[in-house]
Amino acid sequence: MAFVNGTAPTIAQDQDGNLFDWSTRFADILLDLDPNFPVVAEGLRTHFDYFWVDGADRNTIMAALNHPRLYDDLTPIPGAIEAVREMHSMGMDVFVVSTPTWTNPGCVPGKLKDLEKHLGEGWDKRLILTHDKTVVRADVLIDDKPLITGAHTPSWVHVMRDQDYNRYIDTPHRITDWANWKDVVMPLLEGSEVHA
Repeated sequence: MAFVNGTAPTIAQDQDGNLFDWSTRFADILLDLDPNFPVVAEGLRTHFDYFWVDGADRNTIMAALNHPRLYDDLTPIPGAIEAVREMHSMGMDVFVVSTPTWTNPGCVPGKLKDLEKHLGEGWDKRLILTHDKTVVRADVLIDDKPLITGAHTPSWVHVMRDQDYNRYIDTPHRITDWANWKDVVMPLLEGSEVHA
């Protein structure tokens, strides 16, 4: 099998909602700013974007998106860090691809600190920040966003990191538990030189 970067597969990992629990922090900040904000309980969201929540105040959402605590020491999603380490140890070229909140001065430093804290030294050099993930060359993109569009036809196969707000997407490529990531990703890498 031909990979975008030679014989080793390139895996792109989304950061927020995929590796780290961004939604819980965001909901906490929304409620700190407005105790009556209509936060949708975990497991019941039907939209990726909080701008679609009935009764949501756009100004409160913008204040939460720019809150200095939003990207400060996020909690890893269970099994995500171990899965990334395992992919890397198997010879996969793993990158973290994330869409930042450019108006939040704590966003990029927070993302870098989380990677270094949980994945270790050198992972800052594996962070790609972009608003258009279609420009990133990879064989697989693991992401919780339901639909990813941009300027290019993606080189990657979108593997959905299961969340309540993306379950309406019918795809055979869905990770529901990080412990079973190989069941979804490895068939897409048939012919690679990685060792399971």
